Amino acid sequence: MLLYQLTQWFEERTTLQQALQREPAESAGEISQRIQEVEQQLHAHAERWKNAIEEASYLQFPYEVPHLDDDMVL
Repeated sequence: MLLYQLTQWFEERTTLQQALQREPAESAGEISQRIQEVEQQLHAHAERWKNAIEEASYLQFPYEVPHLDDDMVL
């Protein structure tokens, strides 16, 4: 679900950037504001995802039995 939301926001951002290039200067402020809002959402969700991954890595148990590993090169 998170990846779907990120994809949607990236697509919206791209569409808004294209509209910003096409539109006259009067409406550029509104489009720029929306681009900033979308980018803030992207950054917030990316940070949340990064933190969730880091927290999950803290919960992993350390590898304690290398002598049972088939691969001699670690």
